[in-house]
Amino acid sequence: MAGLHLQVFLFAFLLNIAPECRGGETVSAVKVEDVALVCLNFNVTDPLTCYRIRLTKYTDASSPTVVFQYPKKSQDAKRVNLEENRKGQTCVFLKTLQKSDEGMYNFEIWKGWDKINVTQIYLKVKDCRTLKAETANPGMPVTLNCSEDAETAPSNVTWAKLKGSNSVPVDLTRAEMKEVFLTIPSVSASDSGWYRCDYIVGQSQRCSKINLHVISRQEDVSEITMVPSPTFTKTQPAFSQDFQANEKDENETSILVVVLVLTLIITLAALTGLFIYKRLKSQRNSAECDSSVFTRCYKPNQQLVCIPRGGSNAYLIVNLKSRNLLAICGKH
Repeated sequence: MAGLHLQVFLFAFLLNIAPECRGGETVSAVKVEDVALVCLNFNVTDPLTCYRIRLTKYTDASSPTVVFQYPKKSQDAKRVNLEENRKGQTCVFLKTLQKSDEGMYNFEIWKGWDKINVTQIYLKVKDCRTLKAETANPGMPVTLNCSEDAETAPSNVTWAKLKGSNSVPVDLTRAEMKEVFLTIPSVSASDSGWYRCDYIVGQSQRCSKINLHVISRQEDVSEITMVPSPTFTKTQPAFSQDFQANEKDENETSILVVVLVLTLIITLAALTGLFIYKRLKSQRNSAECDSSVFTRCYKPNQQLVCIPRGGSNAYLIVNLKSRNLLAICGKH
């Protein structure tokens, strides 16, 4: 039972001292410059807080090397110290970067004997600063500037054009160098690419890279051609809706015309049928003769016809051979 209590106590103790680990962060900086690796959100210099910090670097050795720790000073931390940045935060600065400073670091925060936070930092050291790219049209002048914000003006400035991993001198028959400026009076497509300027600030050798992009005629045509594209894309749904509406109106008009034509045909057919019916009925009435009339007026062996007399009850007896009116017979 006592052993179980001891295990529970040790487990709780481990939970309390387990440090909070943060994901890896990448910091990029230029050689011979200063860089802030990490900034603190507490006052590490206050003795009442009992905070301690330690910066270690992973090397080929089995265990990481201590680069900096506070409040204990390290003999290897000549280029690492605590300073305030422009925002007033206390940060761990690594001074005058060297290519050998590149690599993975661990930044540990301790409170008393407990490690409460661990942050992994990957430091990338670049040879040259990358300046803002320049764009120019063919035949126009362009000036490249490799100056930097420094109290001491750069000296011994040289320019070169990068081709892959190699650099070639700038063609001075087409370009002019003056102090930190490289001026090309009339650029062409062959001038596009990366340029590098090397210079000295104080006692340190530095360099900067800048990209020059000369717009080609194909890009001009492409921009002109592509400009109306967003407008067309924007109005295309409206055009499609108008087309569908017009098509719908045309279909409704066609249906209306068909209905009117069918109605007219049916009406003409009905009138024609009525006319034929009236005509046949009139002929049939003309050909029929009342039996009483034939009793009084019909004479045997004679081709006679009985024709009703309009507006009266009388009939006309006509001889078909002689076409003579034989008698007018009244109906009783």
